[in-house]
Amino acid sequence: MGNIVLLDDLTINKIAAGEVIERPLNVVKEVVENSIDAGATQIIIEIKKGGKQLIKVIDNGKGIKKDDMELSLERHATSKIRKVEDLEHTYSMGFRGEALASIVSVSKLTMISRTKEDDYGTKLIAEAGNILEAEEVGAQIGTTIIVENLFFNVPVRYKFLKQDATEFKYIKEWVQKEAFANPSVSFKLINEGKTVFQSSGNGNIEDIVYSIYGKDIKENIVKVNYEEDNIKVTGVIGNTTIARDTRKGQIIFLNRRNIKNQILTNSADQAFKGSTGIGKYGFFILNLEMPANYYDINVHPTKMEVRFADENKIYKIFYHAIKNAILSKEFLGNAETETHNEEYIENEFEFLTNHFENETKSNNEQQSNNDSKVLQQNIKQESSNIEGKKYGIAERLINPKGINSSGNLLEKDLKNSSELIRREEKRKVDYKYIGILFRTYIIAEIGNEIYLIDQHAAHERLLYEQIKENYKNNISSNSQMMLVPEVFNLTHKEIEFVKKNIELFQNYGFDIELFGDKAVKVNGVPDIEYRSKSKNVFLEVLDEMITNERSSMKDVEERFVATVACKAAVKANMDLTPQEVEYLIQNLLTLKNPYTCPHGRPTTIKFSKDDFGKLKS
Repeated sequence: MGNIVLLDDLTINKIAAGEVIERPLNVVKEVVENSIDAGATQIIIEIKKGGKQLIKVIDNGKGIKKDDMELSLERHATSKIRKVEDLEHTYSMGFRGEALASIVSVSKLTMISRTKEDDYGTKLIAEAGNILEAEEVGAQIGTTIIVENLFFNVPVRYKFLKQDATEFKYIKEWVQKEAFANPSVSFKLINEGKTVFQSSGNGNIEDIVYSIYGKDIKENIVKVNYEEDNIKVTGVIGNTTIARDTRKGQIIFLNRRNIKNQILTNSADQAFKGSTGIGKYGFFILNLEMPANYYDINVHPTKMEVRFADENKIYKIFYHAIKNAILSKEFLGNAETETHNEEYIENEFEFLTNHFENETKSNNEQQSNNDSKVLQQNIKQESSNIEGKKYGIAERLINPKGINSSGNLLEKDLKNSSELIRREEKRKVDYKYIGILFRTYIIAEIGNEIYLIDQHAAHERLLYEQIKENYKNNISSNSQMMLVPEVFNLTHKEIEFVKKNIELFQNYGFDIELFGDKAVKVNGVPDIEYRSKSKNVFLEVLDEMITNERSSMKDVEERFVATVACKAAVKANMDLTPQEVEYLIQNLLTLKNPYTCPHGRPTTIKFSKDDFGKLKS
């Protein structure tokens, strides 16, 4: 007796989606997914004329039993499920039993299959839904499906197909995604007799990245392996150097099925924020594994859309998986594995997703005020003897009022127990300071490598983290008061933006108030270091924000913090003292995320000894 059965009406009504074959890609997808469900480890796909003339799929799966061959062409005939309750335990690519019936209704189909129990294979030929021939033939274990003359009997649908090259492009892109989802399966794609893509099936996703995207991308990916509450996220993400202007480099699988889901896409955007740069999209190829009862894939005929039972949980786990991978990278010659990222990631998650709780804020407000008073007292006590004093720079954060009369950066001990942007233990790196190149790049020698540290990007990252920290820790006195308040007359567009976002300015340290109909009075600016004239910071930030105004509040907020940090940071062509250089390097080593400025520019560039040796040849 065969494995394939016709589903009952109740189950059909629950899952029926009206599967329609619209283009050759649909045929390839359905047949290849059946091969994967059959346990195939080798799949060969041959295409002619963009799939209009020929689609041939050969696999080494378990095959189809002789008794099931004809029944497999009936609509809603499947071996994957028996009743609707089985959907909660189904992980196969297909289960509706519609694909072959839909394909054979618009083409000539030849199917040859043999199981290991059978001495011979079975060959079945059908056209336009009618079986024309069935016979025993010699065949290898597995299944071969040949689809010819697609849409020969549906000329209207054929007319809407694109050129052969375009149809094949759709097929190629899909097959490559399947290779990512199933790295242990060897895929071979042949077009007009030429092999255009082949994966080894060795289970190494990095090799597939190399074959599709090239060496540069492979060398800049980071592995992801994260698990929480029966949900596992695996795959690779790109580092900041391969962030893109579009989402073409973002691929998501759910139990090895390619899906599109706005919840997961938004989660990834938040995880990459502050690392890839504003307006850029991170590169990732990730697979989520979870129990089938956590989601519903039966939302759309293509099964591309998915509905999760607990969207908030999935959102958070996906965020943590990506963020953990981002923070696992080597920095300035130190490759120690991170073990204490969770607290930092959780607080970043709250900051970026507005998940702060008012109760927590109110409980901390009194303590924060007390800490602020102690901080101000410490600043006053140390201001008289700060010149010439040697500080333990590696254990310090940025000085909220950290400039002296000459404008140099100075360190101040901020022993704030609620600091979360620093590491519990700073990276231990022995480096040799060489000098500064072009008054912009700090040169440091570490082992057999030379690092160029972008002084602006590095300082910008430090200030960015401090501004966020002030906000997260509810530091109420986070403004640096100006000796003489400034009144700025603004244009209509500028004053409207300020009115709309005045709370945003105030939350992040600008002490401002409306001054008449078209003017703003600035009493204070964010309490961080400044190398530019502080009175200009408000106008510079306002101009940048209006130039790049976004509709999303979180985008506006993220850009705002990054812009304040950028305008206040040291710039290229500004001279730094050796003490300031040491301060910058050592404080970068304390950060959890020191890799880029908030706009996505790398803080460091590495050159090995071998790289310099290549210059001689």
